[in-house]
Amino acid sequence: MLLSFESLLGKGRPNLQRSISLTMQSAKKLAGICVAALCLLSLPRGVAALSSEEVLVVVNSDSPQSVELGRFYIQQRGIDESRLVLLKTATAYAVSREDYNNQIHQPLRTILRERNLADKIRCLALMWGIPVRVEAPVAPTGPIPALYATEAQKSHYRLAMDHKLLATVGKKFPPPRTDGLSPVADLFEQPPPTVSEPLTDLRPLLTDMEKLLADKLQLYRDTPDNEQRQIMARQLMALHLDIFGLDGLRRFIEQARLTDAPDPNDISARILEVRSRLQATTAASQPTAESTAAILEGLRETGGLIAVAAVAKGYIDQNKPVDPEASVDSELALLWWDNYPLGGWMANPMLWNLRISEEARAARIPPVLMTARIDGPSAADARRVIEDSIETEKTGLKGKFYIDAGGLDRAKEYDVNFRSLYQFLRKATAVPVVFDDAATMFAPGSCPQAALYVGWYSLQQYIPAFTWQRGAVGWHVASFEAMHLRDPNSQEWCPRMIRDGVAATIGAVAEPRLFAFPVPQDFFSLLLTGKYTIAECYWRTVPNVSWRMTLIADPLYNPFKTNPQVSTDSLPKTLPPPQ
Repeated sequence: MLLSFESLLGKGRPNLQRSISLTMQSAKKLAGICVAALCLLSLPRGVAALSSEEVLVVVNSDSPQSVELGRFYIQQRGIDESRLVLLKTATAYAVSREDYNNQIHQPLRTILRERNLADKIRCLALMWGIPVRVEAPVAPTGPIPALYATEAQKSHYRLAMDHKLLATVGKKFPPPRTDGLSPVADLFEQPPPTVSEPLTDLRPLLTDMEKLLADKLQLYRDTPDNEQRQIMARQLMALHLDIFGLDGLRRFIEQARLTDAPDPNDISARILEVRSRLQATTAASQPTAESTAAILEGLRETGGLIAVAAVAKGYIDQNKPVDPEASVDSELALLWWDNYPLGGWMANPMLWNLRISEEARAARIPPVLMTARIDGPSAADARRVIEDSIETEKTGLKGKFYIDAGGLDRAKEYDVNFRSLYQFLRKATAVPVVFDDAATMFAPGSCPQAALYVGWYSLQQYIPAFTWQRGAVGWHVASFEAMHLRDPNSQEWCPRMIRDGVAATIGAVAEPRLFAFPVPQDFFSLLLTGKYTIAECYWRTVPNVSWRMTLIADPLYNPFKTNPQVSTDSLPKTLPPPQ
Protein backbone atom coordinates (compact mmCIF):
# COMPACT_ATOMS: atom_id res chain seq x y z
CA MET A 1 0.00 0.00 0.00
CA LEU A 2 2.84 2.42 0.76
CA LEU A 3 4.36 2.14 -2.69
CA SER A 4 1.14 3.12 -4.41
CA PHE A 5 0.66 6.44 -2.61
CA GLU A 6 4.38 7.19 -2.68
CA SER A 7 4.33 7.14 -6.47
CA LEU A 8 1.77 9.96 -6.53
CA LEU A 9 4.27 12.55 -5.31
CA GLY A 10 7.04 12.12 -7.90
CA LYS A 11 10.00 14.40 -7.27
CA GLY A 12 8.06 16.63 -4.91
CA ARG A 13 8.12 14.23 -1.99
CA PRO A 14 10.95 15.26 0.33
CA ASN A 15 9.31 13.94 3.49
CA LEU A 16 8.70 10.53 1.98
CA GLN A 17 12.25 10.48 0.69
CA ARG A 18 13.45 11.20 4.23
CA SER A 19 11.29 8.35 5.51
CA ILE A 20 12.74 5.94 2.97
CA SER A 21 16.32 7.18 3.39
CA LEU A 22 15.99 6.68 7.15
CA THR A 23 15.94 2.93 6.60
CA MET A 24 19.09 3.19 4.49
CA GLN A 25 20.80 5.37 7.09
CA SER A 26 19.91 2.92 9.84
CA ALA A 27 21.42 0.09 7.81
CA LYS A 28 24.60 2.10 7.26
CA LYS A 29 24.71 2.97 10.96
CA LEU A 30 24.51 -0.69 11.89
CA ALA A 31 27.18 -1.54 9.34
CA GLY A 32 29.38 1.22 10.78
CA ILE A 33 28.99 -0.17 14.29
CA CYS A 34 29.90 -3.65 13.07
CA VAL A 35 32.95 -2.38 11.19
CA ALA A 36 34.09 -0.31 14.14
CA ALA A 37 33.63 -3.29 16.43
CA LEU A 38 35.76 -5.42 14.14
CA CYS A 39 38.40 -2.71 14.12
CA LEU A 40 38.32 -2.62 17.89
CA LEU A 41 38.84 -6.36 18.04
CA SER A 42 42.05 -5.91 16.12
CA LEU A 43 43.62 -3.71 18.77
CA PRO A 44 46.69 -5.10 20.47
CA ARG A 45 46.33 -5.82 24.16
CA GLY A 46 48.25 -3.55 26.49
CA VAL A 47 51.12 -4.89 28.54
CA ALA A 48 50.64 -5.69 32.19
CA ALA A 49 51.75 -3.86 35.33
CA LEU A 50 50.28 -0.40 34.88
CA SER A 51 52.74 2.08 36.39
CA SER A 52 52.34 5.61 37.72
CA GLU A 53 54.29 6.94 34.72
CA GLU A 54 51.53 5.66 32.44
CA VAL A 55 48.70 7.47 34.24
CA LEU A 56 47.44 10.91 33.21
CA VAL A 57 45.62 12.74 36.01
CA VAL A 58 42.78 14.92 34.72
CA VAL A 59 41.26 17.70 36.87
CA ASN A 60 38.78 20.52 36.33
CA SER A 61 40.48 23.91 36.51
CA ASP A 62 37.14 25.54 37.36
CA SER A 63 36.97 23.53 40.59
CA PRO A 64 39.61 24.31 43.25
CA GLN A 65 38.70 21.06 45.02
CA SER A 66 39.31 19.08 41.84
CA VAL A 67 42.72 20.71 41.34
CA GLU A 68 43.65 20.14 44.99
CA LEU A 69 42.60 16.51 44.76
CA GLY A 70 44.65 15.96 41.61
CA ARG A 71 47.74 17.48 43.18
CA PHE A 72 47.26 15.36 46.28
CA TYR A 73 46.97 12.23 44.13
CA ILE A 74 50.12 12.79 42.09
CA GLN A 75 52.05 13.52 45.28
CA GLN A 76 50.79 10.36 46.98
CA ARG A 77 51.45 8.18 43.93
CA GLY A 78 54.73 9.77 42.91
CA ILE A 79 53.37 10.86 39.54
CA ASP A 80 55.32 13.50 37.62
CA GLU A 81 53.81 16.98 37.36
CA SER A 82 53.77 16.65 33.54
CA ARG A 83 51.09 13.97 33.97
CA LEU A 84 48.66 16.44 35.57
CA VAL A 85 46.22 18.06 33.13
CA LEU A 86 43.88 20.94 34.00
CA LEU A 87 40.79 21.14 31.79
CA LYS A 88 38.32 24.00 31.86
CA THR A 89 34.93 22.28 31.73
CA ALA A 90 31.58 22.07 33.46
CA THR A 91 31.63 21.22 37.15
CA ALA A 92 28.21 19.57 36.91
CA TYR A 93 27.60 15.83 36.89
CA ALA A 94 26.63 15.79 33.19
CA VAL A 95 27.92 17.50 30.08
CA SER A 96 26.49 17.82 26.57
CA ARG A 97 28.08 15.96 23.68
CA GLU A 98 29.22 19.27 22.18
CA ASP A 99 30.86 20.39 25.43
CA TYR A 100 32.40 16.96 25.92
CA ASN A 101 34.05 17.22 22.51
CA ASN A 102 35.14 20.86 22.90
CA GLN A 103 36.09 20.93 26.58
CA ILE A 104 37.34 17.42 27.33
CA HIS A 105 38.01 15.20 24.32
CA GLN A 106 39.82 17.58 21.96
CA PRO A 107 41.82 19.45 24.64
CA LEU A 108 43.09 16.15 26.06
CA ARG A 109 44.29 15.01 22.65
CA THR A 110 46.03 18.32 22.07
CA ILE A 111 47.74 18.36 25.47
CA LEU A 112 49.00 14.78 25.16
CA ARG A 113 50.53 15.55 21.80
CA GLU A 114 52.06 18.84 22.91
CA ARG A 115 53.68 17.12 25.91
CA ASN A 116 54.83 14.15 23.79
CA LEU A 117 52.80 11.80 25.97
CA ALA A 118 50.51 10.32 23.33
CA ASP A 119 52.39 7.00 23.22
CA LYS A 120 53.28 6.94 26.93
CA ILE A 121 49.87 7.20 28.64
CA ARG A 122 47.81 4.03 29.06
CA CYS A 123 45.31 5.20 31.66
CA LEU A 124 43.34 8.33 32.51
CA ALA A 125 42.57 9.07 36.17
CA LEU A 126 39.61 11.45 36.23
CA MET A 127 39.33 13.46 39.42
CA TRP A 128 36.21 14.59 41.27
CA GLY A 129 34.96 17.67 39.39
CA ILE A 130 35.26 16.18 35.90
CA PRO A 131 31.76 15.46 34.52
CA VAL A 132 30.59 11.87 34.82
CA ARG A 133 28.03 11.52 32.03
CA VAL A 134 27.76 12.67 28.42
CA GLU A 135 24.13 13.58 27.81
CA ALA A 136 22.14 12.40 24.80
CA PRO A 137 21.21 15.16 22.34
CA VAL A 138 17.80 16.72 22.83
CA ALA A 139 15.18 15.97 20.18
CA PRO A 140 14.31 19.03 18.08
CA THR A 141 11.42 21.20 19.24
CA GLY A 142 9.29 23.80 17.52
CA PRO A 143 6.13 23.95 15.42
CA ILE A 144 7.26 21.51 12.72
CA PRO A 145 8.33 18.65 15.08
CA ALA A 146 5.18 19.27 17.13
CA LEU A 147 3.07 19.07 13.96
CA TYR A 148 4.55 15.72 12.96
CA ALA A 149 4.09 14.35 16.49
CA THR A 150 0.45 15.48 16.52
CA GLU A 151 -0.28 14.05 13.09
CA ALA A 152 1.34 10.74 14.00
CA GLN A 153 -0.85 10.43 17.07
CA LYS A 154 -4.04 11.52 15.30
CA SER A 155 -3.53 9.09 12.42
CA HIS A 156 -2.91 6.24 14.86
CA TYR A 157 -6.13 7.03 16.73
CA ARG A 158 -8.18 7.22 13.53
CA LEU A 159 -6.72 4.03 12.07
CA ALA A 160 -7.59 2.20 15.26
CA MET A 161 -11.16 3.51 15.00
CA ASP A 162 -11.39 2.54 11.30
CA HIS A 163 -10.32 -0.96 12.21
CA LYS A 164 -13.20 -1.21 14.65
CA LEU A 165 -15.66 0.20 12.10
CA LEU A 166 -14.45 -2.24 9.45
CA ALA A 167 -15.28 -5.18 11.69
CA THR A 168 -18.97 -4.17 11.68
CA VAL A 169 -19.33 -4.09 7.87
CA GLY A 170 -21.77 -6.76 6.71
CA LYS A 171 -23.02 -7.39 10.26
CA LYS A 172 -25.14 -4.27 10.76
CA PHE A 173 -26.73 -2.16 8.05
CA PRO A 174 -27.57 1.30 9.44
CA PRO A 175 -29.13 3.78 7.01
CA PRO A 176 -26.47 6.29 5.86
CA ARG A 177 -26.72 9.77 7.40
CA THR A 178 -25.00 11.55 4.50
CA ASP A 179 -24.99 11.43 0.74
CA GLY A 180 -21.21 11.61 0.51
CA LEU A 181 -18.49 9.25 1.67
CA SER A 182 -17.41 11.24 4.69
CA PRO A 183 -17.34 11.68 7.58
CA VAL A 184 -16.77 7.95 7.87
CA ALA A 185 -18.61 7.60 11.18
CA ASP A 186 -21.86 8.87 9.61
CA LEU A 187 -22.04 5.69 7.51
CA PHE A 188 -22.12 3.45 10.58
CA GLU A 189 -24.21 3.00 13.69
CA GLN A 190 -23.98 5.75 16.27
CA PRO A 191 -22.20 6.43 18.50
CA PRO A 192 -18.93 5.63 16.72
CA PRO A 193 -16.39 3.43 18.53
CA THR A 194 -13.87 5.12 20.79
CA VAL A 195 -10.16 4.40 21.08
CA SER A 196 -8.50 4.86 24.45
CA GLU A 197 -4.94 5.31 23.18
CA PRO A 198 -3.04 5.57 19.90
CA LEU A 199 -1.44 2.53 18.31
CA THR A 200 2.22 1.91 19.00
CA ASP A 201 2.82 -0.30 15.96
CA LEU A 202 0.76 -0.08 12.78
CA ARG A 203 2.15 -3.18 11.10
CA PRO A 204 -0.01 -5.83 12.81
CA LEU A 205 -3.11 -3.68 12.42
CA LEU A 206 -2.40 -3.03 8.73
CA THR A 207 -1.92 -6.74 8.07
CA ASP A 208 -5.19 -7.56 9.81
CA MET A 209 -7.01 -4.68 8.13
CA GLU A 210 -5.96 -5.75 4.63
CA LYS A 211 -7.24 -9.26 5.31
CA LEU A 212 -10.49 -7.86 6.70
CA LEU A 213 -10.95 -5.63 3.65
CA ALA A 214 -10.52 -8.61 1.33
CA ASP A 215 -12.99 -10.66 3.41
CA LYS A 216 -15.52 -7.81 3.42
CA LEU A 217 -15.23 -7.39 -0.35
CA GLN A 218 -16.04 -11.06 -0.80
CA LEU A 219 -18.93 -10.72 1.66
CA TYR A 220 -20.19 -7.76 -0.38
CA ARG A 221 -20.16 -9.88 -3.53
CA ASP A 222 -21.97 -12.76 -1.79
CA THR A 223 -24.72 -10.59 -0.25
CA PRO A 224 -27.98 -11.02 -2.23
CA ASP A 225 -29.86 -8.08 -0.73
CA ASN A 226 -29.27 -5.07 -3.00
CA GLU A 227 -29.95 -2.46 -0.28
CA GLN A 228 -27.49 -4.11 2.07
CA ARG A 229 -24.93 -4.30 -0.74
CA GLN A 230 -25.27 -0.56 -1.34
CA ILE A 231 -24.72 0.21 2.34
CA MET A 232 -21.68 -2.09 2.43
CA ALA A 233 -20.27 -0.53 -0.74
CA ARG A 234 -20.50 2.99 0.68
CA GLN A 235 -18.91 1.90 3.95
CA LEU A 236 -16.03 0.13 2.22
CA MET A 237 -15.44 3.04 -0.17
CA ALA A 238 -15.36 5.47 2.77
CA LEU A 239 -12.91 3.29 4.68
CA HIS A 240 -10.62 2.91 1.66
CA LEU A 241 -10.67 6.67 1.19
CA ASP A 242 -9.88 7.28 4.88
CA ILE A 243 -7.19 4.63 5.18
CA PHE A 244 -5.55 4.70 1.73
CA GLY A 245 -6.73 8.01 0.29
CA LEU A 246 -7.91 8.72 -3.26
CA ASP A 247 -5.46 6.23 -4.65
CA GLY A 248 -6.86 3.45 -2.46
CA LEU A 249 -10.43 4.44 -3.29
CA ARG A 250 -9.74 4.32 -7.01
CA ARG A 251 -8.17 0.88 -6.80
CA PHE A 252 -11.04 -0.45 -4.69
CA ILE A 253 -13.68 0.83 -7.13
CA GLU A 254 -11.85 -0.81 -10.03
CA GLN A 255 -11.26 -4.06 -8.14
CA ALA A 256 -14.85 -4.33 -6.88
CA ARG A 257 -16.28 -3.14 -10.24
CA LEU A 258 -18.66 -0.80 -8.48
CA THR A 259 -21.16 1.01 -10.68
CA ASP A 260 -22.72 3.39 -8.14
CA ALA A 261 -19.41 5.04 -7.29
CA PRO A 262 -17.24 8.03 -8.25
CA ASP A 263 -15.67 7.80 -11.70
CA PRO A 264 -12.07 6.50 -11.41
CA ASN A 265 -11.03 8.97 -14.11
CA ASP A 266 -12.29 11.86 -11.99
CA ILE A 267 -10.34 10.47 -9.03
CA SER A 268 -7.17 10.24 -11.15
CA ALA A 269 -7.60 13.85 -12.24
CA ARG A 270 -7.97 14.93 -8.62
CA ILE A 271 -4.83 13.00 -7.68
CA LEU A 272 -2.84 14.78 -10.40
CA GLU A 273 -4.16 18.12 -9.22
CA VAL A 274 -3.09 17.44 -5.63
CA ARG A 275 0.30 16.16 -6.76
CA SER A 276 0.90 19.34 -8.74
CA ARG A 277 0.06 21.43 -5.69
CA LEU A 278 2.41 19.36 -3.52
CA GLN A 279 5.24 19.81 -5.99
CA ALA A 280 4.81 23.56 -5.83
CA THR A 281 4.67 23.52 -2.04
CA THR A 282 7.74 21.33 -1.58
CA ALA A 283 9.78 23.40 -4.02
CA ALA A 284 10.26 25.97 -1.25
CA SER A 285 13.82 25.81 0.12
CA GLN A 286 12.88 26.24 3.76
CA PRO A 287 9.88 24.33 5.15
CA THR A 288 7.50 26.14 7.44
CA ALA A 289 4.72 24.90 9.70
CA GLU A 290 2.20 26.06 7.07
CA SER A 291 3.91 24.30 4.15
CA THR A 292 4.39 21.15 6.26
CA ALA A 293 0.70 21.13 7.18
CA ALA A 294 -0.19 21.54 3.50
CA ILE A 295 2.05 18.62 2.53
CA LEU A 296 0.54 16.38 5.19
CA GLU A 297 -2.98 17.36 4.09
CA GLY A 298 -2.11 16.51 0.49
CA LEU A 299 -0.69 13.18 1.59
CA ARG A 300 -3.82 12.46 3.60
CA GLU A 301 -5.99 13.18 0.54
CA THR A 302 -4.00 11.08 -1.90
CA GLY A 303 -2.53 8.38 0.34
CA GLY A 304 -4.79 8.39 3.37
CA LEU A 305 -3.98 7.94 7.02
CA ILE A 306 -1.37 5.32 6.21
CA ALA A 307 0.61 7.86 4.19
CA VAL A 308 0.49 10.45 6.95
CA ALA A 309 1.46 7.90 9.60
CA ALA A 310 4.40 6.65 7.52
CA VAL A 311 5.78 10.10 6.77
CA ALA A 312 5.31 11.32 10.35
CA LYS A 313 7.09 8.24 11.69
CA GLY A 314 9.93 8.75 9.22
CA TYR A 315 10.39 12.34 10.33
CA ILE A 316 10.23 11.46 14.04
CA ASP A 317 12.65 8.54 13.67
CA GLN A 318 15.08 10.58 11.60
CA ASN A 319 15.13 13.37 14.16
CA LYS A 320 15.25 11.10 17.18
CA PRO A 321 18.62 11.33 18.98
CA VAL A 322 20.72 8.32 18.02
CA ASP A 323 23.54 9.26 20.37
CA PRO A 324 22.56 7.87 23.77
CA GLU A 325 23.90 8.79 27.17
CA ALA A 326 27.38 7.49 27.92
CA SER A 327 29.89 7.80 30.70
CA VAL A 328 32.69 10.28 30.10
CA ASP A 329 35.10 7.54 31.16
CA SER A 330 33.91 5.02 28.60
CA GLU A 331 33.99 7.59 25.79
CA LEU A 332 37.52 8.65 26.72
CA ALA A 333 38.69 5.08 26.27
CA LEU A 334 38.43 5.89 22.55
CA LEU A 335 40.29 9.20 22.84
CA TRP A 336 42.43 8.39 19.80
CA TRP A 337 39.56 7.18 17.65
CA ASP A 338 38.02 9.45 15.03
CA ASN A 339 34.40 9.35 13.83
CA TYR A 340 33.39 6.13 15.55
CA PRO A 341 29.62 5.41 15.66
CA LEU A 342 27.70 6.93 18.57
CA GLY A 343 24.54 4.86 18.21
CA GLY A 344 25.33 2.48 21.07
CA TRP A 345 28.01 0.37 22.72
CA MET A 346 31.07 -1.03 20.96
CA ALA A 347 33.13 -4.09 21.78
CA ASN A 348 35.96 -3.54 24.26
CA PRO A 349 39.18 -4.65 22.55
CA MET A 350 40.87 -5.34 25.90
CA LEU A 351 38.27 -7.93 26.92
CA TRP A 352 40.28 -11.01 27.79
CA ASN A 353 38.34 -13.67 25.86
CA LEU A 354 38.13 -12.01 22.46
CA ARG A 355 39.76 -14.00 19.70
CA ILE A 356 42.13 -11.84 17.67
CA SER A 357 43.88 -13.04 14.55
CA GLU A 358 47.58 -12.41 13.96
CA GLU A 359 46.67 -10.34 10.90
CA ALA A 360 44.39 -8.18 13.03
CA ARG A 361 47.05 -7.78 15.68
CA ALA A 362 49.43 -6.43 13.06
CA ALA A 363 46.94 -3.82 11.81
CA ARG A 364 47.68 -0.17 12.50
CA ILE A 365 44.79 0.68 14.81
CA PRO A 366 44.68 3.53 17.36
CA PRO A 367 45.15 2.47 20.98
CA VAL A 368 42.41 2.24 23.59
CA LEU A 369 42.96 3.86 26.99
CA MET A 370 42.04 2.52 30.38
CA THR A 371 40.07 4.99 32.48
CA ALA A 372 38.94 5.28 36.11
CA ARG A 373 37.55 8.11 38.20
CA ILE A 374 38.40 9.04 41.76
CA ASP A 375 35.01 10.41 42.67
CA GLY A 376 32.04 10.27 44.98
CA PRO A 377 29.41 12.43 46.63
CA SER A 378 32.06 14.90 47.80
CA ALA A 379 35.69 15.76 47.22
CA ALA A 380 36.38 14.50 50.75
CA ASP A 381 34.97 11.09 49.80
CA ALA A 382 37.24 11.02 46.75
CA ARG A 383 40.28 11.93 48.87
CA ARG A 384 39.40 9.13 51.29
CA VAL A 385 39.38 6.67 48.35
CA ILE A 386 43.00 7.63 47.59
CA GLU A 387 44.12 7.40 51.21
CA ASP A 388 42.41 4.05 51.84
CA SER A 389 43.75 2.54 48.62
CA ILE A 390 47.37 3.45 49.39
CA GLU A 391 47.12 2.40 53.03
CA THR A 392 45.46 -0.94 52.24
CA GLU A 393 48.20 -1.86 49.77
CA LYS A 394 50.75 -1.85 52.59
CA THR A 395 49.28 -4.88 54.36
CA GLY A 396 46.74 -6.20 51.86
CA LEU A 397 42.96 -6.29 51.90
CA LYS A 398 41.59 -8.73 54.45
CA GLY A 399 38.04 -9.76 55.33
CA LYS A 400 35.10 -11.68 53.96
CA PHE A 401 33.69 -11.95 50.46
CA TYR A 402 29.89 -11.58 50.28
CA ILE A 403 28.04 -12.82 47.20
CA ASP A 404 24.31 -12.13 46.89
CA ALA A 405 22.59 -14.12 44.13
CA GLY A 406 18.83 -14.64 43.75
CA GLY A 407 18.14 -11.38 41.92
CA LEU A 408 15.56 -10.75 39.22
CA ASP A 409 13.04 -13.50 38.54
CA ARG A 410 12.97 -12.55 34.85
CA ALA A 411 16.73 -13.02 34.54
CA LYS A 412 17.45 -15.93 36.85
CA GLU A 413 20.00 -17.32 34.41
CA TYR A 414 22.38 -14.52 35.45
CA ASP A 415 22.74 -16.20 38.86
CA VAL A 416 25.06 -18.74 37.24
CA ASN A 417 27.73 -16.02 37.24
CA PHE A 418 27.56 -15.67 41.01
CA ARG A 419 27.57 -19.45 41.53
CA SER A 420 30.60 -19.82 39.26
CA LEU A 421 32.45 -17.19 41.27
CA TYR A 422 31.53 -18.92 44.54
CA GLN A 423 32.68 -22.31 43.26
CA PHE A 424 35.94 -20.84 41.99
CA LEU A 425 36.66 -19.16 45.34
CA ARG A 426 35.95 -22.37 47.26
CA LYS A 427 38.23 -24.37 44.96
CA ALA A 428 41.11 -21.97 44.28
CA THR A 429 41.35 -19.71 47.36
CA ALA A 430 41.18 -19.59 51.13
CA VAL A 431 39.09 -16.42 51.12
CA PRO A 432 36.15 -16.70 53.56
CA VAL A 433 33.00 -16.53 51.44
CA VAL A 434 29.36 -15.96 52.37
CA PHE A 435 27.09 -17.00 49.51
CA ASP A 436 23.33 -16.35 49.51
CA ASP A 437 20.96 -17.25 46.67
CA ALA A 438 17.70 -16.44 48.46
CA ALA A 439 15.31 -14.02 46.76
CA THR A 440 15.88 -11.50 49.56
CA MET A 441 18.91 -9.22 49.94
CA PHE A 442 21.43 -9.42 52.75
CA ALA A 443 19.67 -7.89 55.73
CA PRO A 444 20.87 -4.58 57.20
CA GLY A 445 23.83 -5.08 59.52
CA SER A 446 24.27 -8.76 58.58
CA CYS A 447 27.64 -8.58 56.77
CA PRO A 448 30.55 -7.73 59.10
CA GLN A 449 34.18 -7.46 57.92
CA ALA A 450 33.12 -7.03 54.28
CA ALA A 451 36.21 -6.77 52.09
CA LEU A 452 34.65 -7.82 48.79
CA TYR A 453 31.07 -7.82 47.54
CA VAL A 454 29.06 -8.50 44.43
CA GLY A 455 25.32 -9.08 44.20
CA TRP A 456 21.94 -8.00 42.89
CA TYR A 457 19.09 -6.75 42.61
CA SER A 458 17.92 -3.74 44.61
CA LEU A 459 17.40 -0.96 42.08
CA GLN A 460 18.64 2.43 43.32
CA GLN A 461 18.10 1.34 46.91
CA TYR A 462 21.26 0.60 48.84
CA ILE A 463 20.94 -1.93 51.65
CA PRO A 464 23.23 -1.03 54.58
CA ALA A 465 24.08 -4.66 55.26
CA PHE A 466 27.86 -4.21 55.37
CA THR A 467 30.54 -3.14 57.75
CA TRP A 468 33.22 -2.34 55.17
CA GLN A 469 36.88 -3.09 55.71
CA ARG A 470 39.25 -0.32 54.78
CA GLY A 471 40.00 -0.58 51.06
CA ALA A 472 36.92 -2.71 50.32
CA VAL A 473 35.99 -3.45 46.70
CA GLY A 474 32.42 -4.18 45.70
CA TRP A 475 29.69 -3.53 43.18
CA HIS A 476 26.00 -4.13 42.78
CA VAL A 477 24.54 -5.34 39.50
CA ALA A 478 21.62 -2.98 38.87
CA SER A 479 20.73 -0.12 36.56
CA PHE A 480 21.47 3.57 37.25
CA GLU A 481 23.61 3.00 40.34
CA ALA A 482 26.02 5.82 39.42
CA MET A 483 23.35 8.10 37.98
CA HIS A 484 23.54 10.46 40.99
CA LEU A 485 27.12 9.82 42.02
CA ARG A 486 27.65 13.37 43.30
CA ASP A 487 24.44 13.51 45.34
CA PRO A 488 25.21 12.98 49.06
CA ASN A 489 21.56 12.09 49.67
CA SER A 490 21.31 9.51 46.90
CA GLN A 491 20.33 5.98 47.89
CA GLU A 492 21.95 4.45 44.82
CA TRP A 493 24.64 1.87 45.45
CA CYS A 494 27.69 3.70 44.12
CA PRO A 495 27.41 6.93 46.12
CA ARG A 496 26.23 5.12 49.26
CA MET A 497 29.00 2.53 49.09
CA ILE A 498 31.61 5.26 48.67
CA ARG A 499 30.12 7.23 51.57
CA ASP A 500 30.07 4.10 53.75
CA GLY A 501 33.76 3.32 53.14
CA VAL A 502 34.22 1.30 49.93
CA ALA A 503 37.41 2.21 48.03
CA ALA A 504 36.43 0.88 44.62
CA THR A 505 33.12 0.20 42.91
CA ILE A 506 31.48 -0.07 39.47
CA GLY A 507 28.22 1.44 38.29
CA ALA A 508 26.20 2.77 35.38
CA VAL A 509 25.31 6.38 34.57
CA ALA A 510 22.17 5.29 32.64
CA GLU A 511 20.43 2.01 31.76
CA PRO A 512 23.38 -0.23 30.79
CA ARG A 513 21.62 -3.58 30.20
CA LEU A 514 22.78 -6.67 32.01
CA PHE A 515 25.51 -7.65 29.58
CA ALA A 516 27.45 -4.43 30.25
CA PHE A 517 28.78 -5.56 33.64
CA PRO A 518 32.02 -7.50 33.97
CA VAL A 519 31.58 -11.21 34.61
CA PRO A 520 32.14 -11.42 38.39
CA GLN A 521 34.40 -14.47 38.29
CA ASP A 522 36.66 -12.87 35.67
CA PHE A 523 37.01 -9.56 37.49
CA PHE A 524 37.52 -10.86 41.02
CA SER A 525 39.75 -13.81 40.17
CA LEU A 526 42.10 -11.47 38.31
CA LEU A 527 42.03 -8.96 41.19
CA LEU A 528 42.79 -11.65 43.76
CA THR A 529 46.09 -12.57 42.07
CA GLY A 530 47.61 -9.34 43.38
CA LYS A 531 49.49 -8.88 40.12
CA TYR A 532 47.30 -6.27 38.47
CA THR A 533 45.86 -2.90 39.32
CA ILE A 534 42.11 -2.52 39.56
CA ALA A 535 42.06 -0.56 36.29
CA GLU A 536 43.68 -3.50 34.49
CA CYS A 537 41.21 -5.94 36.07
CA TYR A 538 38.26 -3.80 35.04
CA TRP A 539 39.37 -3.15 31.49
CA ARG A 540 40.20 -6.81 30.91
CA THR A 541 36.64 -7.76 31.92
CA VAL A 542 34.22 -4.95 31.03
CA PRO A 543 32.57 -5.88 27.71
CA ASN A 544 31.97 -2.47 26.10
CA VAL A 545 33.41 0.94 25.32
CA SER A 546 31.56 4.13 24.37
CA TRP A 547 28.85 3.01 26.76
CA ARG A 548 27.49 3.71 30.24
CA MET A 549 29.73 2.01 32.80
CA THR A 550 32.25 3.67 35.07
CA LEU A 551 34.97 2.41 37.39
CA ILE A 552 35.15 4.53 40.56
CA ALA A 553 38.56 3.81 42.04
CA ASP A 554 42.17 4.80 42.17
CA PRO A 555 43.29 3.14 38.93
CA LEU A 556 46.62 2.13 40.48
CA TYR A 557 44.96 0.43 43.45
CA ASN A 558 46.10 -3.19 43.91
CA PRO A 559 44.43 -4.47 47.10
CA PHE A 560 46.12 -7.91 47.08
CA LYS A 561 49.60 -6.81 46.07
CA THR A 562 51.10 -7.96 49.36
CA ASN A 563 48.72 -10.88 50.06
CA PRO A 564 47.71 -12.58 46.78
CA GLN A 565 44.87 -15.06 47.13
CA VAL A 566 44.86 -16.69 43.68
CA SER A 567 47.66 -18.21 41.64
CA THR A 568 47.76 -17.17 38.01
CA ASP A 569 47.96 -20.90 37.22
CA SER A 570 44.32 -21.13 38.34
CA LEU A 571 43.18 -18.61 35.70
CA PRO A 572 42.33 -19.20 32.05
CA LYS A 573 45.63 -18.60 30.28
CA THR A 574 44.32 -15.60 28.34
CA LEU A 575 42.75 -13.85 31.35
CA PRO A 576 45.90 -12.13 32.70
CA PRO A 577 47.19 -9.22 30.64
CA PRO A 578 50.10 -10.47 28.49
CA GLN A 579 53.54 -9.99 29.99
